[in-house]
Amino acid sequence: MAQTMAEHLIEQGIERGKAQGIKQGETQAKQEVILKMIRLRFDSVPESVTSQITQIRSHSRLDALVENVLTAQTLDEIDLQNRDG
Repeated sequence: MAQTMAEHLIEQGIERGKAQGIKQGETQAKQEVILKMIRLRFDSVPESVTSQITQIRSHSRLDALVENVLTAQTLDEIDLQNRDG
């Protein structure tokens, strides 16, 4: 049975929505892991740090932050600025 153009467009929209939802979920999970790592390593997370981390959407930037948290000796050593895109 052939799909109508409207059905096809609806299906495409649903698939795009699913993909976007998955990516947002992955981003949020990475952000939460970073915040938990900071909390475990430095006992607390200042609201300004939480705000900065939750604004980052780049997965490569979030991955770099995981490494920064693991190697930083102080909270100030964690490079939260998005200098590398």
